[in-house]
Amino acid sequence: MISQRVVGFVVLIAIAVIFWPIVFVVPETEENVELPVLEMPPRPQIVISERREPDLQKVDPSSLPTIPTAPPSVEQPIDIASPSVTETLLPADFKPSRQTAALERTEFDAQGLPISWELQVATFSTQDRAEQIASELRNKGHKAYVSPVTIAGKRVYQVRIGPKMQVQRLLDVRSEIDAYYGVQSSIVRFGVQ
Repeated sequence: MISQRVVGFVVLIAIAVIFWPIVFVVPETEENVELPVLEMPPRPQIVISERREPDLQKVDPSSLPTIPTAPPSVEQPIDIASPSVTETLLPADFKPSRQTAALERTEFDAQGLPISWELQVATFSTQDRAEQIASELRNKGHKAYVSPVTIAGKRVYQVRIGPKMQVQRLLDVRSEIDAYYGVQSSIVRFGVQ
């Protein structure tokens, strides 16, 4: 029992030693404490420059190739394309053969949409024959497809390559395709039937 009283007395002394300065001692105050005065930084000076159109390299229109205007596709004969025995269809060349194709600028229509062109290779009365020619062209790397069209009340199928933004790229492959299939293909505006 005495040992418990001694332990209790020691605990009370320890608590008094810990809490005496907190409760009964007045903290020293420093009267010379100065807080820094923060000021708003000055407003930045913004200089607005005038808006100008960027300077683009101007290309002389006379140096560009002329865009062939093809008659409507109604005049193209039907079912005359057949592969040549003497000619070979070369793979599509993705680079223009002349540097003038790189100088061509994209043209825009009245709605602001880019004008693109396609090569109308041939017209067929049956879809199977048109798909066969288009498949041969695709195998050589051309972007060929079949477009069904109604001409004079009759449903026909046109094989077309494209669309391309630069007419020169179509002109580069036109003579090769014409010689191979024995046709006179025409360059027409994409989306015009």
